[in-house]
Amino acid sequence: MQLSQLRAFCAVARTGSVTVAAKELHRVPSGVTLRIQQLEADLDCQLFVREKQRLTLAPAGRALLERALQILELSDGAKALVREEEIGGHLTLGALDVGLVAFMPQLVGRFRQRHPQVSMDIRSDVSEVLMSQVAEGLLDIALTDGPVQSPALDSRYAFSDDLLLITERAHGPVRSAGDLQCREVYGFRQNCSFRLRLDRWLQATGGERLPLIEMESYHTMLACVGAGAGAAWVPRAMLDTLPGRAAVRVHSLGAAGRTDLYFVWRSGHLRGNAQRLLDLQEG
Repeated sequence: MQLSQLRAFCAVARTGSVTVAAKELHRVPSGVTLRIQQLEADLDCQLFVREKQRLTLAPAGRALLERALQILELSDGAKALVREEEIGGHLTLGALDVGLVAFMPQLVGRFRQRHPQVSMDIRSDVSEVLMSQVAEGLLDIALTDGPVQSPALDSRYAFSDDLLLITERAHGPVRSAGDLQCREVYGFRQNCSFRLRLDRWLQATGGERLPLIEMESYHTMLACVGAGAGAAWVPRAMLDTLPGRAAVRVHSLGAAGRTDLYFVWRSGHLRGNAQRLLDLQEG
């Protein structure tokens, strides 16, 4: 059963005439007749009966008509959706805050210049939330901390950054959490991938004694650290944008602080505008 056969069947059912249906479909009458015959052969039934000069539906034809119209409506809707995305459409993009600050502005700017007809929503959250929203279809694509190990998601490397430890200016060198001379450490909430890495680093290098205070603002973390109250992990790209960064001491943690960011999308469901964004990133 082919869509062209169903279109011919529905056109003849509506008009009662092969000739009129052929004109509507921009085909020759013999082509419409052939498709009806093929459909009847596929279904092993008679779809029309001839009454005087008009074709009317046989019982099997009446049973098929409603379902055939539904199939054609779905097909036409899918084609319209694809055409809409080809000439415009929408892109819903998510990203970590560090990605929005350090990486996405240039990429989004290039995308808007190349595809001004595409409307966009840009949302920020932690990696766990972003990946969940991508898997649920709420986001077309997102930039998250990696590597990504979910069968529901496909991914592509985007860029790398370093998580840096910041302390008050007068603090000595820090090679492990045991070297920290402060009252507390600041980090994001527990479902943040950067926070999870901070927790592991503290536990692995002797920092279990230090209370970890949750903060949702790098600006606030920097202010508290600069005042001598504690220490914090901050991505290098984010730190470079913060006023007052000269008031703190920065410590590199080497491999423990390296972070790779990835674009993620639903496995097998990369939409056209998301693909166009990736193409610009590759270029």
